[in-house]
Amino acid sequence: MKILLISYDYYAYDGRLRELVRAAKELGKVWYITRASEGEEPQEATHILYPDHGYSNFIFFVMQQIQRVGAQDVIFVDNRKGIIPGVIAKRMTGARYMVQDCRELYDCKSAVGLSGRLGCMVEKIFTRRSDVVIAANAYRVKIMVKKFRLKAEPLNYENIRCLRYTSQERRELVEQECAEFFKEKKFRIISTAGCDMSRTTGKMIEALKGLGEDYELLLIGESEEEDEQIARGMIQELGLTNVKIFPRMDQDHLKYFIGHSQVGMVTYHQRDLNNKYCASGKIYEFLFEGIPVVTSTNPPLKDFCEKYKVGRASDDYEAAIREVAGNYGRWTAAVERFVSRADVERNNHRLAEQIRERLKEKTR
Repeated sequence: MKILLISYDYYAYDGRLRELVRAAKELGKVWYITRASEGEEPQEATHILYPDHGYSNFIFFVMQQIQRVGAQDVIFVDNRKGIIPGVIAKRMTGARYMVQDCRELYDCKSAVGLSGRLGCMVEKIFTRRSDVVIAANAYRVKIMVKKFRLKAEPLNYENIRCLRYTSQERRELVEQECAEFFKEKKFRIISTAGCDMSRTTGKMIEALKGLGEDYELLLIGESEEEDEQIARGMIQELGLTNVKIFPRMDQDHLKYFIGHSQVGMVTYHQRDLNNKYCASGKIYEFLFEGIPVVTSTNPPLKDFCEKYKVGRASDDYEAAIREVAGNYGRWTAAVERFVSRADVERNNHRLAEQIRERLKEKTR
């Protein structure tokens, strides 16, 4: 099969997108269009980077690339911003099938602004018309059947993923750059949600006041200016020197930082469907680097921690971190057992086989 995958996300920073491309490659030859981050180069000849000039221009950019990619059998849409260019590409390439990954679970009631509400409407109209729909966890599968009135259950593609060094040279360079930072012995807690206050970052910062100087919190990721100001204000007000803020990192640097930390924080609020029934890939990134997690009490996270014993789900972050630190060997042993059974490639292969089977059913 010839497949065109369309995503308005960044390949360099998006773990689920990278795994979707790998899964799609098991089905056939894949062209993939993604947004370009600063200085990013295509992964290969069939990777087309969109110079980031906004969403409207992205639609026209996809249309311009159709002559280059030629006729296709399948249009693979990543998330709802891929829907409109995907529908257009399906007509222009003569593709027979549409596969849609719904990584998010948007709710019109909680949508922000006109564009958010329009996005929900577009998703509701076209998701039920896709030949294969993919959800990010079992909770979302059940919700989506009812929400979109789907005739068939979406495929459940969990965010099982790991970080990979892009090359040995990059690995050595990152080690040279970052080794000095980790020389001081600390029990390091890492969050890759940046300073996002809606993701309970304020509670994390407050926990560090009680934990003391033997612990250190690393906040990594892109942040809204207002959220970062709030975080820095809290750090100053509480007189903390053990909370560090970093910008978004590429895969190489992020892997190094996680691998040299002791606990990963995976936290979400529960005020809308998308966050309450979160489908976190971050939890797998932490576990594949060998570190246990502390999570908020969202149903999927709580169930995961209770089932696999790889971390503690709690609304009291200080107590949970102390619990993990107090018997660290037991937690890391559980992580090691989990990782020995989890398999990124097997998860991708399973998705590819399920897509293949669903498309076969469409031809019968």
